[in-house]
Amino acid sequence: MSMSRRTALGAASAAVAFAWSADHALAQADPLALPSTPLARKASELIDRELAPHLRNHSVRGFLFSRAVAAQHGLAPGTGYDEELMYLICALHDIGLGEIANGDQRFEVDGADYAARFLEDNGVTDDRVDDVWDAIAAHTSGLSDSPVYRRRRRPEIWIAVEGIGLDIGASPADFPPGYADLVHARYPRLGGSRALADSVETQALANPRKAPPGSLPGEILRQRHPELPYLTWDAILGMSGWGD
Repeated sequence: MSMSRRTALGAASAAVAFAWSADHALAQADPLALPSTPLARKASELIDRELAPHLRNHSVRGFLFSRAVAAQHGLAPGTGYDEELMYLICALHDIGLGEIANGDQRFEVDGADYAARFLEDNGVTDDRVDDVWDAIAAHTSGLSDSPVYRRRRRPEIWIAVEGIGLDIGASPADFPPGYADLVHARYPRLGGSRALADSVETQALANPRKAPPGSLPGEILRQRHPELPYLTWDAILGMSGWGD
């Protein structure tokens, strides 16, 4: 999300012409089928239960648009990327906006911590935990735009972040004909970007520690509530007791 899930990313991505064929996707038995591994199903059950419908739908749409991004880059599931891992990133990237993972950190880090525990509780202890944590914690930061980052990190991270950003900043015309309409019919926007920002705002107003300077929550509060004093790091440290 990095200001509307990185408005700049969305605007830049809007110029991308996908080479992926919508006709091919529509020819599948269910072109919007989600990964059905036991771990993916547990993640789906988690977000169905713990996230508001607009957050849950955004997370799933992010995955479906990520698949289109991967295809545009010539990457196929199983050979070019791990589809289960990419789904876990997308499905859980906003879990920090659910009460189940609502702590004192910005929602991205609270969500990354919860996602890591979820994986560990389900027997995942390898590098996938780090990959999911990195992707979720930094998905609003713009780090995955870096060529060096993309070269040194697994593709699932930057593909997922780009797909999530497209759900915020793109339009149906930026996808193969009919694809976005198909996705939105299955997973409606339910308020879209404004509803997402509302969720971030609600948390940040309730707990200013979740909106540090330079963060997406902090920027949302600054823009929506100019009457509020803009929190500085000194103020946040004072609230935590670390400034004593």
